[in-house]
Amino acid sequence: MAVRYNTDLLNRHIAPGLSDFKACDAPDITDAHPEAEHWLANHFLNSIFRSGFKGKVRQYALNQIFRAQSAFHDYHEARSLTNEFLAKGSPDNPASRLYFRAVARWESCFLNLQIFMDVMNKMKKDFEDEPVFKADDGTSEQRAYIIANTIKHWGSDIADDRHSDGDTIPLWLTNTGFQTRLHALTYPELGKLVSEVATVADELQDPKSFAESN
Repeated sequence: MAVRYNTDLLNRHIAPGLSDFKACDAPDITDAHPEAEHWLANHFLNSIFRSGFKGKVRQYALNQIFRAQSAFHDYHEARSLTNEFLAKGSPDNPASRLYFRAVARWESCFLNLQIFMDVMNKMKKDFEDEPVFKADDGTSEQRAYIIANTIKHWGSDIADDRHSDGDTIPLWLTNTGFQTRLHALTYPELGKLVSEVATVADELQDPKSFAESN
């Protein structure tokens, strides 16, 4: 007979709302970006045999491609682990190891997106362009960035008693998306962000083509 756990115990000792988590509609965006696995290699070869970026732009481009490829991989691995968790567990007996593996990959995705946005904002500032988002504008970019901050500073939050008793982990999964103690982002919103970052990497992988089209 399978063990069944009280839902309050699961929510308290694993993650908030775990017993209610039953669905994830994170879209698969691999078909939209078929070169994703090859961005860094393509960029290297194109820079050597065609033409490369110059000055600081070379560093900006390489770091954006690196973070885009990392976030893209994190996103799809997390999506796969989440779907596996939902398939193998049940609300009163969840596959907790899969849950934590999935959350770890989602966290990595957010952190890589944050670094991507930091690099892009630095480049935009150099070219006197508008930043990716403005403070507290409520966009998906701004909320994803703040969620990454919550993950990054969770240790100090615990040390300074800034979390409540129910906040077992900085980021948890719900049926609509990602939740922290203060912010939320839907799965489709994150998928759109990763796809937009991927589009930048698609363009930057060939410096010569990028220069000719801009």
